[in-house]
Amino acid sequence: MSQFPKKERMCRSLSGWKIFLVVLMLGVFISKAPSAEAHTKGVSLSRYGLVDVSWTANIVYGNFTNYEEGVNPIKLGDRQFEGLSVTSFDLAFSQDCFILYANLPCKWALFTAFAQDEAAIEEAFILFHKLPFSLQAKTGIFRVNFMKLNQYHDHEWAFADPPLISTFFLGVDGVHNVGLEFNWQPPTPVFLELSAALMRGPVGNFDRTFPGEWDEVAGDVSANEFIFFSRATTFFDLTLNSNLEFGASFATGKNKSNTMDFADPGFNPLAIDAGLGDRTILYGADFTYQWKPAPYSPYVRWTTEYLAGKRENPVVLALDRSTRAPGVDLESQVVSTVMEDDTIGGMYTELAYRFSYYWEVDGRFDYVGIPRGHEDRQARYTASLRYYINPVSRISFQYNHTDQSGADEDYDVFYVQFNIGGGTVTPGLGKFYNLF
Repeated sequence: MSQFPKKERMCRSLSGWKIFLVVLMLGVFISKAPSAEAHTKGVSLSRYGLVDVSWTANIVYGNFTNYEEGVNPIKLGDRQFEGLSVTSFDLAFSQDCFILYANLPCKWALFTAFAQDEAAIEEAFILFHKLPFSLQAKTGIFRVNFMKLNQYHDHEWAFADPPLISTFFLGVDGVHNVGLEFNWQPPTPVFLELSAALMRGPVGNFDRTFPGEWDEVAGDVSANEFIFFSRATTFFDLTLNSNLEFGASFATGKNKSNTMDFADPGFNPLAIDAGLGDRTILYGADFTYQWKPAPYSPYVRWTTEYLAGKRENPVVLALDRSTRAPGVDLESQVVSTVMEDDTIGGMYTELAYRFSYYWEVDGRFDYVGIPRGHEDRQARYTASLRYYINPVSRISFQYNHTDQSGADEDYDVFYVQFNIGGGTVTPGLGKFYNLF
């Protein structure tokens, strides 16, 4: 199964040697540019009218215990596999631009992602950052401002895998679809940012949260066919060396597609009155505390997120292990069943402590089942040791233990993750989860 979600319909096949040649040429160019040491130093070619170029590679080796009876790809998605995998290789281009006749400054960015035999667009958008009344607008393909972690690319994550509750609702790579987003910072004494966006689907692993079927022939202009995302964020200093961020998020959209046969007794055994108008409402809250009295270290970051979904007649997915065999497509192993209304929620909390310039230790606890709804409870414990080669390149050693969940037995995972990057970036476009 592809390592890219199905929503990335712009994938196209590329031969391996062409990808290697392009990346090699760009790597040589960037490495010889005197101002392209690392984008963390504030270096930008865009201020000189040039295009900023940066790249990141995320390579992971995973060793699982009880892989056959414990690991459930419906719960974990199609990101982590046994053995060595390239979870992402991103090449990014960005620049400041100016629409002369409209007297309108803007920025654009293109983030491409490569696998061994595929290429895809992760983000491609235009940002109008100086609109009247403290407004900003973004349109194209972009990471929607919803919850905390969804705003960041995977090379910024503290761990090799995303939280369980984020994976359950938003998919292994989060929500970065076609849409339009507005951000507003009202003139309040304390920092406050309000965001609202309309996005096309699908969203979630196996499109289970918002299928978002799109009629490419007739088109669709009704806002009701889009998914609405919103977020409110406030940020304030606690001391000279510490700060606190609070966020609240809300989303709603249809949770059925026109490809579903509600009269099929295998799909709808309870004969539930389900239909295309059924919706899911997502709501969540998060906070992030940071303490940083000196450059690089010591540094403490504590992030906690809670996300829940109220679902009308949800489609519950289960893995049929009896059909598993080499060469059997994963989708053919998934059993879908319509159930009555439910609410399911979950959380994670993670703590990072950077105790030297080079070393950082991280811990995380995941739990899905607050409330449980019609899904299995999930609990996972994670520890990680990270070594920084430079501010944008690092090696991580990670251990996970996942408790028994429904019919899935407990198992352990050992990850070795190599993350490397470089280049320049246009100010105001990249979001950095880690402070340098």
